[in-house]
Amino acid sequence: MINIQSRVIILLFGLVAVALGVMLAVSVWLNDSSRLEAEWVSPTAVSSTEQAQPVLPLNTAPPVTPLALAPPQIFTPIPVATATTLPSPTSVPTATPTETPTPDYSPTPPIWPTPINDISRTVRVPIIMYHYVSTPPQDADIYRIDLSIEPEALREQFVYLAENGFTTISLYDLSLAITNKKALPEKPIILTFDDGYLDNYENAYPLLEEFGFTGTFFIITDFADQNNPNHMSWDMLRELFAAGHSIENHTLSHPDLSQMSRDGMYGQIARSQSVIAEQIGHTPQYLCYPAGRYNETTIEVLQELDLWGAVTTRGGMWHGFDDRYEWRRVRISYSTTLADFARAIEPTE
Repeated sequence: MINIQSRVIILLFGLVAVALGVMLAVSVWLNDSSRLEAEWVSPTAVSSTEQAQPVLPLNTAPPVTPLALAPPQIFTPIPVATATTLPSPTSVPTATPTETPTPDYSPTPPIWPTPINDISRTVRVPIIMYHYVSTPPQDADIYRIDLSIEPEALREQFVYLAENGFTTISLYDLSLAITNKKALPEKPIILTFDDGYLDNYENAYPLLEEFGFTGTFFIITDFADQNNPNHMSWDMLRELFAAGHSIENHTLSHPDLSQMSRDGMYGQIARSQSVIAEQIGHTPQYLCYPAGRYNETTIEVLQELDLWGAVTTRGGMWHGFDDRYEWRRVRISYSTTLADFARAIEPTE
């Protein structure tokens, strides 16, 4: 039998074992609780190079952490002498735009050539005045008929000029001859065509080229601007000018200048000058008075614009410096015969 002392010892060992078991269980429970708390605070794995952020109370702003800036790139400058502008790698090459060629305008003629030693000449030169060069239509009025010449009649006149020693000159030649700066051929003549009708290009121009003659065409610029079907276009007029013919001023819209204000006259003449210069490449220096109408104010405007001269519809063949804004011409009408033409232009004793 186990005595009382032995039982006491066994009981003590049992109590000690129970205490150790309880302590072990508590320790395990405490470790599990710590692990769960750590997982709740930082649910994602934290790498060795990062630190878990502390849990903050509600309504508390997180601390501002400075951004990690990449170290600045170091560029080696290109020497100025060898620097070259390179296109961006992502840019799309574009074609170099084609520049619109600037018209090769001839220089504006100088101010009116003054006579040598203030002495001018008076010269006899027929300035022929044509209008339509075509057969008048069936419904033509008396004015359309009177201003016309048949193409075959014009050819006969050109044949006469060629066979009788006439040489065509320009109004510029006439101005220089009057101021004694240029000699004229023995039998000079100037061929002018008023209003810029389409038949001038279709019928007169080929004849001028055939005979080697030059003409002067007085243009109403509004008609060319508006592509009026009865008048020459700018392309036609440029072709005439390139062939050696003169393109001169007949105002913007063919008004009666004698009934206009000074400003109105100035606009009609100066603006038409500019339009012709832009389209042809040469600033005209002569005016043809629409319907031959003008007054002293008109002449003053021409002087202010430094025009070299102007032609009228009055008859005559002698021209000088003092009347340079009133030069006279020889009118050709539908009823003019070849004999009439010859008598009008031949020198008289």
